[in-house]
Amino acid sequence: MNDVIRSISPADPTDEIGSFSVWDDGAVAEAVGRARAAFPGWRDAGLDERAKVLRRFRDLVAERKEELAQLIAREMGKALWDARGEAALLPAKVDVTLDHGMVFAETLVAGPTARATHHPRGVLAVLGPFNFPAHLPNGHIVPALATGNTVVFKPSDLTPSVGEWMARAWRDAGLPPGVLELVQGGAETGNALVVSPEVDGVLFTGSYAVGRQLREATLDQPGKLLALELGGKNAMIVWADADLELAAAEAVLSMCATTGQRCSSLSRLFVHRKVEAELQERLVDLLRGLRIGPPLEEGVFMGPLVSRAAFDRVQRMRASGEEAGAERIYRGEIERIAPYVAPSLVRFDGLAQDHPYQREEMFGPEAALYPVDDLDQAIAAVNDSDYGLAASVMTRTRSVYEHCIGRIDTGILNWNKGTIGASGRLPFGGSKQSGNDRPAGILATVYCTTPQSHLESEAGLDPETLPPGFPRP
Repeated sequence: MNDVIRSISPADPTDEIGSFSVWDDGAVAEAVGRARAAFPGWRDAGLDERAKVLRRFRDLVAERKEELAQLIAREMGKALWDARGEAALLPAKVDVTLDHGMVFAETLVAGPTARATHHPRGVLAVLGPFNFPAHLPNGHIVPALATGNTVVFKPSDLTPSVGEWMARAWRDAGLPPGVLELVQGGAETGNALVVSPEVDGVLFTGSYAVGRQLREATLDQPGKLLALELGGKNAMIVWADADLELAAAEAVLSMCATTGQRCSSLSRLFVHRKVEAELQERLVDLLRGLRIGPPLEEGVFMGPLVSRAAFDRVQRMRASGEEAGAERIYRGEIERIAPYVAPSLVRFDGLAQDHPYQREEMFGPEAALYPVDDLDQAIAAVNDSDYGLAASVMTRTRSVYEHCIGRIDTGILNWNKGTIGASGRLPFGGSKQSGNDRPAGILATVYCTTPQSHLESEAGLDPETLPPGFPRP
């Protein structure tokens, strides 16, 4: 562990939050070994004992939520209101898992002599993202621990301090040694963890490109679980009868919350031609009024992107949009010091989704508007995507929304709410390149366990049940 990660605030290049040793292959193997050794005791402790630790963690992070929010804002660049919202989700995940999620890991009774029990998989690797550095890994860790698994957690190398904070909170809550191991590093550390034969499953939140690499790295380990939460190119349909004040507000929130760095951020707006002009005007007014600035400053809506590399990528994507023929309707003026970036809105005349700008995830505060005349035409355009995570339908007519259910190919479809809205009591995941059919949220306990089926009898041999030709006793 000779290399070092230095965590620098994206909002202030002079603010070094901490430095962390990078874990090499040997150190990762030792961490996995400790988690493997701790597994039988944690598994056999039983749900009641495990729940006591989880609830202590819940209470502790609830007490420390402002401390966590300040750290998220400082290290990731997320505005304080947004960081506080994330911090508040950690204790809530414990309650949702224990009170509602564990039902999916209960014994399935098929009759008086047939049942299935659910059991922990063993050692699970959790690879966390930078955009929700506490909430999204917590969404894997809590159900993994509740169901009796042990965990090796690698946070993003852009947010190592938040990962360290979470590991410390679990220790303070009384989690036994080895039950949650923390490793720090980048892609090489993650790869060493993923390919370890002692790791029984990989729970990952991040980009499609990395998810594909994880699948390739584990091709020779077909029994290893992969639960992948990947990206999105999310869409909103705004119909002719929509409440345009609501539609504009939900669209801008979905575009710009977390500076557009959410897998569920809004990228595409399919707007009925009759209301396009009015909606454009409302969108621009809201975008122009967003307060952008230092994330630790109260009242700021949107902070910087997480890094200079993220800033440069957004700039390249924006340039490619103009090459694709987009008309730029609005672009703010904040882009004076990277990685701050302004929100932006573009428009295309046609519905074709042919250019990489229209198909690739941007991870920045920008959306493209497309005029439409027909609902099925809009649905087809939404589905013309390599992703299938989230979509919204803005209409006053329920039947219009109901027509979209089952026809829009996404894991999340909201009515009169933006694409970033989700409930912890529902599944969270997507189709196509947005995931591999292992939805998180309330169903996380499903992929954290494996079923074992049982046919059971206390009776002796009944000769009448033996087939013809079988010797009778």
